Amino acid sequence: MEAFGLVCLYGFTAYDDFRTRQIKLLEIIVFAVIGVLINIVNAKYSFVSIIGGVAVGAAILVFSILSKEKIGKGDALIVMVSGLYLGFMNTLVLVWLSSILAAATGVVVIRKYDNGPDRELPFVPFILLAYLIMVAVGGLKGCL
Repeated sequence: MEAFGLVCLYGFTAYDDFRTRQIKLLEIIVFAVIGVLINIVNAKYSFVSIIGGVAVGAAILVFSILSKEKIGKGDALIVMVSGLYLGFMNTLVLVWLSSILAAATGVVVIRKYDNGPDRELPFVPFILLAYLIMVAVGGLKGCL
C-alpha cells in the first residue's frame, strides 16, 4: 500500500514538476492525509521516526526559503509527506539518493548543452527514480 501510494504521489507530481515546474498543493495535501491515516491505522515506523522524516522535509523547506527557492518549496513539501510514509532514515536515504541522481544529471546537462550552473532541473522525477531504486534493492528498512 505504501509503495503504491508513494509511486502515485511521485508520479503525479513528477509529471507536473517536469511539465510546468510547479507542483499542485492539492495532490500533496491528499497524500499527506492518506499518510496520516495509514499511520493511525497501521504505523510501520515509530512516532519519533515519522516526526524525524517530516523534519527532514521541514529542514529543506527552511533551506528553500533562505536560498530564495534554489530548491522549490513544493519539493520540500513532497519530502515532508515522504517522511510520513518512510520514517526518518528512509527519508534521509531518499533525499541523498535523489540529490546524487540530480547532481549527476545536472553535470551531464551543463556539459552537453553548455547552459551554465543556473539551469533549473525538476527535482521530483529524481525522487521518483530514487524511490524506485530503493524499492528494487530492498533498501526500505524500519529504522528508529
